[in-house]
Amino acid sequence: MSADAELSIFLRDARWANGLRPQELLLVQQSLVDRCFDAGAIVTMKGAPADHWIGVVSGMVKVDTMEVDGRTTTFIGVSKGGWLGEGSVLKDEPRPYEIVALQESRIAFMPRSTFLWLYENSLPFNHFLIAQLNARLGQFISLVEKARMAETPAQVAFGLASLLNPLLNPAADCKVRISQEELGKLCGLSRQIVSGALRRLQIAGVVSLEYGGVRVLDVPALNRSAGIIPPASEAGARPNLSTLDS
Repeated sequence: MSADAELSIFLRDARWANGLRPQELLLVQQSLVDRCFDAGAIVTMKGAPADHWIGVVSGMVKVDTMEVDGRTTTFIGVSKGGWLGEGSVLKDEPRPYEIVALQESRIAFMPRSTFLWLYENSLPFNHFLIAQLNARLGQFISLVEKARMAETPAQVAFGLASLLNPLLNPAADCKVRISQEELGKLCGLSRQIVSGALRRLQIAGVVSLEYGGVRVLDVPALNRSAGIIPPASEAGARPNLSTLDS
């Protein structure tokens, strides 16, 4: 698949694009720039102007910050199909975090002017933003809770479940292509601790450890292990990993 075709499919499948006419979607696509980043490369630095909304065409990125003593704290991971950074774009403020490619990744950059045009003219886009910001808030609240109160297996389960959140990572599937070291960086844990937690989840039949990643065998069980409760509106419906109302 050509790079242009991949980008076109990426935009067409975005939930916020559902209400756009074909010519509008084409104009949005023409405004984008995209770049490829090696694993470990900085996509955008902390303190940089929020000139673009950021989409993950392929690969995975992490959002973290570095303390003055050199220690880093990782907040979230965003995989293929996800968008991030809308808060800083809306507020027109410097990025309060660093975005780093966790894997070899292709990243789309939507200019702030295009983002604001969508914000001012597209009702589906605004609905998407509200849902996205609400889901992200729920994710951060749960993240703080797990860091302060949960045991290690729950922290690892939550880190894995977050990468399958259907709203924040819409293109994810049950085979999460992530190494134990990468998952450890997302959870703030060592690879050895993550490995032990994953083995416990595998023994319980929740996941299967495979070459190149982790396959989730039982999504509801992973939710329970992570302490994620589906929104009440979805009770009895198809289980998912959304933390929208957590």
